[in-house]
Amino acid sequence: MGRFKNLFGWELGDSLRLLLFLLGVPSLTYLLTVGYLKSQWEVSSLSSRYPPVYTAGSPLGSITAIHLFDYPPLSAGFWVLLSLLVTLFSVMTLRYDRENGYALSVYALPFTKGEMFTAKVISALVLSLLSLYIPLLTVDVFPNADILEAVRGVVFTGQYLHLLVFATYFVLFSISTSVLFSVLLDNMFLAFIASFFLLVLPFFAGLSWPPFSFIPMLSRSLSWASPFGSTWLFWGVAVPAALLLLSGLIFTRRDVL
Repeated sequence: MGRFKNLFGWELGDSLRLLLFLLGVPSLTYLLTVGYLKSQWEVSSLSSRYPPVYTAGSPLGSITAIHLFDYPPLSAGFWVLLSLLVTLFSVMTLRYDRENGYALSVYALPFTKGEMFTAKVISALVLSLLSLYIPLLTVDVFPNADILEAVRGVVFTGQYLHLLVFATYFVLFSISTSVLFSVLLDNMFLAFIASFFLLVLPFFAGLSWPPFSFIPMLSRSLSWASPFGSTWLFWGVAVPAALLLLSGLIFTRRDVL
């Protein structure tokens, strides 16, 4: 366990990926804040169209994420940038050492390929999930500091947790797709282009395909839409798990270069 912990720490401490993370999180927070401010202007005039949680005095109606995710055009930039970051984390984690010519030195270390693949995927997953959760919780808490107790109560409701699960499915599907292309293609740039376009193009084409098909469900979690139905578990958990398993098999059976 100690060996793997050292390997994971080494992967997670990569300076280039950390720099990307430190630049990406404030950018995502900014987009979320802009969407929040816009939604505050609109929700008062449109509240009659929404569930009772939006009525005046309801703590749930004061939460940034709930407002924002009911306005898909306002949050599109957030999700596109998040998918970009997830793709970069995945591709750089799997291919950067090979592209820069020091992969042979890395794979000469006393670790199995399976351990290395697991550490790489988990490190990319941690950075990706933090890039989702930090902006989300930051923009939820700080603008509502005057009702912090109410915010704390809302964050631990089943509805809000369902919202977070749907958002997590977005990251899981994105990272599993990016990892697969990273081990299939021998060029980091091609792996990035293929992964990002496969994730984003259906959204701009108006198609309800994963991972962007999870986004409308965020607002529906207000009405207790469950992320644990068979369809959502299939696309949000089973498919990413299968893609990662396939990626691991390819990674462990191919040459280092």
